Amino acid sequence: MNILLAEDEPDIQLVTRLALEDAGHTIKVVSDGQAVIEHAQASSFDVLLLDIMMPRLDGFAVCLQLKSDPRTRDLPIIFFSAKSQEAEVEKGLSLGAIGYIVKPFDVFTLADAIDSILRTG
Repeated sequence: MNILLAEDEPDIQLVTRLALEDAGHTIKVVSDGQAVIEHAQASSFDVLLLDIMMPRLDGFAVCLQLKSDPRTRDLPIIFFSAKSQEAEVEKGLSLGAIGYIVKPFDVFTLADAIDSILRTG
């Protein structure tokens, strides 16, 4: 699976990338919201793991823009955030995300969690 990871914390980028690569996935990491939009428009990805708190554009703004663009509206988006309050989860899903993974996460089950969300989303 070709995954776009939107995460601005270097340690989380590294751990997430290694966990997903170990599961056989290809990962492209970007660090800010504007870069997410540019990469999503320029390349094909199977899923976007999208942090909420990022520079330039937050994850909610990114999700809204991607879902309103015909080129990217079908890209499955899973929010990937430490923001775990029900209001944030509901907002993310209402903007068009198909799932929400709360950080901290279990590196050993992350790939399975993504696969499960994609199957049911």
